[in-house]
Amino acid sequence: MDTDTYIGMTLALLGSNLCLLLLVLNVLGWLNFLHADLAPLENFAETTLSPWHVHFQTATAGWLIFTLLVNVFPTKSSSGGNDSEKNTQSKRPWHRTALIVASVVATLALPHLLAPHRNRHPIIRRSLIGNNLATGGLEKPQTELPAEDKPTAVEQELVFSVDNMTCGGCGSHVRNLAESNLNGQEGASSSFTVNKVQVDWRAGVMSVYGTHVTDFVDRGAIAASLDKEGYPTSFLYSQ
Repeated sequence: MDTDTYIGMTLALLGSNLCLLLLVLNVLGWLNFLHADLAPLENFAETTLSPWHVHFQTATAGWLIFTLLVNVFPTKSSSGGNDSEKNTQSKRPWHRTALIVASVVATLALPHLLAPHRNRHPIIRRSLIGNNLATGGLEKPQTELPAEDKPTAVEQELVFSVDNMTCGGCGSHVRNLAESNLNGQEGASSSFTVNKVQVDWRAGVMSVYGTHVTDFVDRGAIAASLDKEGYPTSFLYSQ
């Protein structure tokens, strides 16, 4: 690929808060092909990139316009040489330009494509880290209700103690197991919503964040699923 192609893909990746990268890594981790702690990368996307993603999106749009203009109006060198060779070098074939532009646009639009399906699988929810779409930013506005009838959706936290985690790969595996169990519970009941699961393998602690999780999540089922895989788990507290 050309240098400008790398630039376009990098800008689109940054403009989407690393959505495509997180999606690929989380899929590999879920399938047990990758044993790595993705928390530092997710924190980077959420805290560092998130305030800047609009600027990266603007830069990506500028790159797209520039690329299309260069292909429509190719520059010609004034130095010696065969004219047909100069035109071939300065003007990229249309099918290749279309492929590159489509890849950049798809990378940039990926969070918006995934957002409506965020509750279908933990991998999708994780890939939207740092986007307001991760917490349902695209949900349709509800009919205005009187103040006394409005539901209060306050994020709650469940904290578990998990033993036998010795590395980031263990932490990733524990999170996969917990999210798989929570996904099953969430699919069987619409009473709660899970926003994210965080695992600190060094401290041996796992936190589940979501709405109404303290009332409706089966904590024993989570602990049992982790115990079965060799990670003794006990519930600590909720807040």
